[in-house]
Amino acid sequence: MIKTAEERITQSRVRLLLTRPWFGQLAIRLKLRDASEWCPTAATDGRQFLFNREFVDALDDEELDFLVGHEVLHCVFDHMEARGDRLHRLYNAAADYNINMTLIKQNVGKIIGEDKLNGGKPCLDWKYDGWNSYEIYDDLLKDMPEAQGMDFHLDLDGDGEGEKQDGKGYKPMTSEERKALQDEIKQAVIQATQTAGGDAPDSVKRMIKELIAPKMDWKDVLRTNMESSIKADFTFLRPSKRSGQVIFPGMNKDEILKAFIAIDMSGSIGSELGVEMLSEVQGIMEQYVDYEIHVCCFDTRVYNYEVFTSDDGRSITEYDIQGGGGTDFDAVFKFLEEEEIEPDQLVMFTDGYPWGSWGNADYCDTLFVIHGDPRHAIESPFGVTVHYD
Repeated sequence: MIKTAEERITQSRVRLLLTRPWFGQLAIRLKLRDASEWCPTAATDGRQFLFNREFVDALDDEELDFLVGHEVLHCVFDHMEARGDRLHRLYNAAADYNINMTLIKQNVGKIIGEDKLNGGKPCLDWKYDGWNSYEIYDDLLKDMPEAQGMDFHLDLDGDGEGEKQDGKGYKPMTSEERKALQDEIKQAVIQATQTAGGDAPDSVKRMIKELIAPKMDWKDVLRTNMESSIKADFTFLRPSKRSGQVIFPGMNKDEILKAFIAIDMSGSIGSELGVEMLSEVQGIMEQYVDYEIHVCCFDTRVYNYEVFTSDDGRSITEYDIQGGGGTDFDAVFKFLEEEEIEPDQLVMFTDGYPWGSWGNADYCDTLFVIHGDPRHAIESPFGVTVHYD
């Protein structure tokens, strides 16, 4: 049976979910759109995977996986905005050099052959290994080669190639729309890295670490991570604790902010600091019609567990912070399992000095807000870490 281009791209994304889940999770969020009228190969605007039907039909499965991964990395590295005032086609080639090497190193499909590129050559030169797109661009600028990118690069502001699409089914974005898209992609990358981070390229791991570095306000990271737990369109069902690590796409739940806040009462998180932290959570809650926030204190055990919902009218700042003792993160995860609670986001306010392990890395998305001097920063072995001085 002959498969349509849409069916083959969908199958490619499922293959990536099973074999390269970080790429698959980010690929599935892009909506498929036939742009054969004006797009010679494929393209992305950050929200859509635009494709030429004949080009997709000419690719074998491995080449198609490479193409899907290629468009994903254009979104992740924000190449639609990062070009700035650089020469359009030359920067596009620099971006493609960077992406193609990354995909080969990550073993994502196989690079598309010259016979599929209408006489062009894919951008691949290992002398650029370890370079970023700006450095590659500066080197290419010396010789001004006739670079042939593998895909078609859109101009989100309508300056350059983008003008050719305007009026043909693709409308360039406003600056406000581009900013919203950047935030959307950033949250998607953080979420994918939390759930399948071992599969992410090293350059992305460094980028995520910079996003959550100590210089970034812990309140901003808290807000970003809690809000990113709310899925739109597609969501990715977390693996059951008993079923392994395969992540499958599925329809999302109702838009409800659902989180679990655990406060380490081993000594460094006093009542005053705890109230301040809970006040930030309250501010986030108030932006949503529906929320369900679970709160507990813990040291070597969990106590004073309460639930705050949008229906009860209570403020989370009314919570009575209690305790003092050692720090056992496993106690929190054991409590979650026993109570069969699987939050979209677990937030641990702590000093970062557990007696034993840091807990169950596979249970749920976890944000550690670590109180202490960021100059001697402690990093959690999983999840996302941010520091509060």
